[in-house]
Amino acid sequence: MVIPSLTMQQSNRRKQAYLDAMDIDVWHLRESEPAGGILQEMTPGLKLGPGNGGILLICATDAESASRLANDINRALVSNPVWAWPDTDPAAMKLSNAVAEHLFTTVAFFGAAVAEQFFEGELPAMLNSSRLVLLPAIQDLQIRAEARQALWLSLCRSKLVDGAN
Repeated sequence: MVIPSLTMQQSNRRKQAYLDAMDIDVWHLRESEPAGGILQEMTPGLKLGPGNGGILLICATDAESASRLANDINRALVSNPVWAWPDTDPAAMKLSNAVAEHLFTTVAFFGAAVAEQFFEGELPAMLNSSRLVLLPAIQDLQIRAEARQALWLSLCRSKLVDGAN
């Protein structure tokens, strides 16, 4: 007599049924879900600039990251940040991968328009283990004193600068 072999899925379901009957809870890995409204299909990748700190600063273009203002922001921060900007190249690094691979503890977006390229609706507080911060757009910082003041307050609140300076 030949006994039909059970498929792996049937075997797992049978084991789970036995454990359920004995009131034994089993932990299961969840399917990975997009974090806090992150857009998966249309999300651009990131082009990462130089740097090695735990702070990722995302601006609109590579020119913004090379500006005098960006250099001033670098000097004000407590650690050496990595600058990045959206890139539509399919081989570009995705935000969640960049956070995981480079162990960024803070990701700051310069302007709501930049953040909206990566997240749907309101910016979540966290992505994996990174804190997400919304800062004024670089263009606003270049022309508006109120934006520069808001930037300083946001950087101090986020503990990205030493507020005593």
